[in-house]
Amino acid sequence: MQKWRNSSGRPLSSTSWLEAHHLAKLPERKLFADSLVRLRPRQIVDLGCGPGLWLALLNEIAPSDCELIGVDSDALAIEEARARSEHWNRPVRFLNMDLDRDYDGLPSAEMFLAFNFFPYLTNPASVIKAVKQKLQNSGVLVVRQYDGALLRFGPLDQRRRSRMDTSLEASVLGSRQFRHYDLDNTYELLAGSSFREKEIKFELFQRTSPYPAEFIEYMVNTIEWTIAHTAEDISAKLRAWLSESAAGSFEKPSYFVETDLVGWLS
Repeated sequence: MQKWRNSSGRPLSSTSWLEAHHLAKLPERKLFADSLVRLRPRQIVDLGCGPGLWLALLNEIAPSDCELIGVDSDALAIEEARARSEHWNRPVRFLNMDLDRDYDGLPSAEMFLAFNFFPYLTNPASVIKAVKQKLQNSGVLVVRQYDGALLRFGPLDQRRRSRMDTSLEASVLGSRQFRHYDLDNTYELLAGSSFREKEIKFELFQRTSPYPAEFIEYMVNTIEWTIAHTAEDISAKLRAWLSESAAGSFEKPSYFVETDLVGWLS
């Protein structure tokens, strides 16, 4: 399970997990990065930047005078992001900050990103308030948040799926490290914030077999993570399903669907 955690022990935050996730969704992420850059911000702050994968994508398309700033509580992730940016031809900096404890050091900027970030915080409303105070020139806070209840792979028979869902929920719902079912919390957080302009919508990510090679690792990782957090009876059945599907390089009909909440607040 360590392969899913970063050096701070946060789940689903290791570089290998994040890179597999990033590559699996790279076409969609490039389109979303384009939509960010079209607003022409002079500074972009990535909250919970990890190893800097989103910033690297933005570096490829943002104007050279746009400063990129990464913020993360994990010192090793910051060092990795800094190394990744070594040859970027633009202003760039990284801040090792725990935003559960310290907001004062946040830089001012025209755009803040919070991608799958709020579930790791104990008081995300305070962070949103701090970000609003740091926004310049009618800037924008952009939020993306997945939800485990809206992540689905299959086909599975309904009895197996129901058992999987209830077992996984019992395993992770009480976690103090992150929240796997956080879409409703994030929606209420954004809708109840003091930002004047709020655009909150949903974005569907989907793949059907046969899959692109760059997607398979992320799908396998996701299913193996589910197996690790479900009861023995259902985990054995899921492992059998995964083995049967992967044996033919997922040529047998299957699918993967995920829904993200996307918010633009200004």
